[in-house]
Amino acid sequence: MSLNLIQQAKDLFSGDIVDQASNQLGESSSSISSALAGIVPSIFSGLLNKTSNNAGAEAVASLASSASNDGGGMLSNVAGMLGGASGSGSSIISSLFGGSGNGIASAISNFAGIKSGSASSLMGMAGTAIMGMVGKYMSNNNVGASGLSSLFSSQKEHIAAAMPAGLNLSSLLGGDSLAAATSSIHDKVKTTASNYPADVETSTGSGMKWLLPVLLLALLGAGALYYFKGCKDTNATGGHASGDTTHATIPAVAGDTSTTVASGGTVDADGNYVYNVGDMTDITLPNGAGTLKVGANSTEAKLVRFLQSSEAVDTAKGNWFDFTNVYFNSGKSTITESSMTQLTNMVAIAKAFPKATFKIGGYTDNTGNEASNVTLSKSRASVVAAKLKEMGAGNIVSSDGYGPAFPIGDNATAEGKAQNRRVSVNVKSK
Repeated sequence: MSLNLIQQAKDLFSGDIVDQASNQLGESSSSISSALAGIVPSIFSGLLNKTSNNAGAEAVASLASSASNDGGGMLSNVAGMLGGASGSGSSIISSLFGGSGNGIASAISNFAGIKSGSASSLMGMAGTAIMGMVGKYMSNNNVGASGLSSLFSSQKEHIAAAMPAGLNLSSLLGGDSLAAATSSIHDKVKTTASNYPADVETSTGSGMKWLLPVLLLALLGAGALYYFKGCKDTNATGGHASGDTTHATIPAVAGDTSTTVASGGTVDADGNYVYNVGDMTDITLPNGAGTLKVGANSTEAKLVRFLQSSEAVDTAKGNWFDFTNVYFNSGKSTITESSMTQLTNMVAIAKAFPKATFKIGGYTDNTGNEASNVTLSKSRASVVAAKLKEMGAGNIVSSDGYGPAFPIGDNATAEGKAQNRRVSVNVKSK
């Protein structure tokens, strides 16, 4: 597995850290998560540029060693780090970005919808934590100042992939390095025939082992759509009416744990795919978590049936369920108000199954730059995960974005593109 310092840094900022920062700064947890999604790759971009010469590498090594010795990377005093009690965070940011630090904070502020002062505080906190992490890595792996340039050069692609779409800092961070990394990402991201990523991030060469079953399922699904072709006008809770469009309905059956949602939907005026989720039904959740009124073939119904079934979790390919009513403003990571009903239902399900753990995945269609699509999908998945945690789903453990790599629809059609612009939930354990 290749080293990914970006992911290690993201793991530092757990839900608890985000919540503490939210309380301290008076910002929402989802906004804090959005800000950190931009701050983390920005800091690594600063490290990449700073270590491109010997003097800069020596300076970074000194800062990293000091931060590591001070224990700053442990985030043991969030309030103090945000309040700038030691001033070490602002010194790190100043060393990395010079006079561009304020401009970066302003851009982060606008991107995440938080106060400029909050963005500056978060940058200082993240800078201290990341520098402490780098110092520990140097100590544990016997890396000196001379090796830092190679270390951060190896992270170029991860930096580019992690930078959220809509946050353009190239003029402040040094666009050439990120442009080269983005170009490399663009060359490597390819659309595949499978619909969902394997849950093992580094899996290679195993696709053909399960491609045939996927194709068979697709053929069976097409046959089922043809057989059950008919028309039903259904309006899911919190969703959109499907109107008079003729579409197929696949009734739910006892024991059905398929992750596939009934198709035959429409594309609304905002370009969102509106699913036909079947007849409305009441689902009583365990552990006193309440009752959901949802479509029989909705995300919620499929997910609950799987969690209650004896079917084992697939730890290799994952158990992915597409959200049928979670949407974003075009080109952004801002969740629409109409999405809140399904997210609220997801929180109820997460609480009803406290032993289960979940991962959020983001996807796009193939329009535009692939690397930008990957970063947008990562940002959207991260925002959804943060929102679910903020609402009380503590068992959302991770998120990732895959851009256009795993289409479920035909990108040659408007309907297919709309289906491919989605977020999904993967059951990692139950």
